[in-house]
Amino acid sequence: MRILAIGAALLALASCTTTSTESSSPFQQPNSLMAGEISRRVEQIPYQHREELLLNLQWLVQTGEQTIPSMLGGLQHENPKVRSSCAWVLGQLKDRRTIPNLQEAMRDSEPAVKMELARTLVTMGDMTWSPSLIEGLDSERKEVRFLCHEALKTATGHDFGYDHLNQSNNDMRVSVLRWRQWWSEYSGDVQFAQVYQRQHNLQPQVAAPAGEIQPQSAQDAGNGSQEQNAPVQVPTNEVNPAAENPAQGQNPGGNGTSTGGRSGGN
Repeated sequence: MRILAIGAALLALASCTTTSTESSSPFQQPNSLMAGEISRRVEQIPYQHREELLLNLQWLVQTGEQTIPSMLGGLQHENPKVRSSCAWVLGQLKDRRTIPNLQEAMRDSEPAVKMELARTLVTMGDMTWSPSLIEGLDSERKEVRFLCHEALKTATGHDFGYDHLNQSNNDMRVSVLRWRQWWSEYSGDVQFAQVYQRQHNLQPQVAAPAGEIQPQSAQDAGNGSQEQNAPVQVPTNEVNPAAENPAQGQNPGGNGTSTGGRSGGN
């Protein structure tokens, strides 16, 4: 009887510990079977590309809130491709409770991972990281330019006449200067625009929202009040800052075919 009593007490303690652990997380927890499937799919990410990768990540998105704990853990994965992919999934889920974790992850040493994290945070309403995306508008890779601009458009409703395929360097820089002036006015960091203007010998620009998607002030954008159904775009690649499959129905290359590679996070 004594042995049975001790066994019952240990079982009750284990039960209480499990319940306490689960209740400490603000997110829905998957059952053991689903948790195993989520982990398996995360570990497949380094070996997947383009459509295969996109389908895998979309499955994780469709799984919903119960995938969030694994995605947060994936932000610390040793493989940069996994880290950027998990950031992308969290961006698609748009659960603002994950913003502090994403902000903490911005300490990542991989530029492409940081770019993906910045894209995710900006589209979730944290405009602090907009300068990283604006700087990406000058990238040598058209896929990076496309993805950075799409995130900025989604978050602000502006485009300032920017075209990631513009063949005129001067015209593109004028548009980038308008974006920089917008940020300078929004944040008070006047040097962000002025240094760029002097560096490229550009005339002062009026930061009018040329080609504006919909009327919206920078302040509105900063508080995350806008929700837009932008095309789905896959995360950035840890080797090439180029889109694996930038968008369904959109092509940053402008030639009617999808472009290989990925942007931002690495």
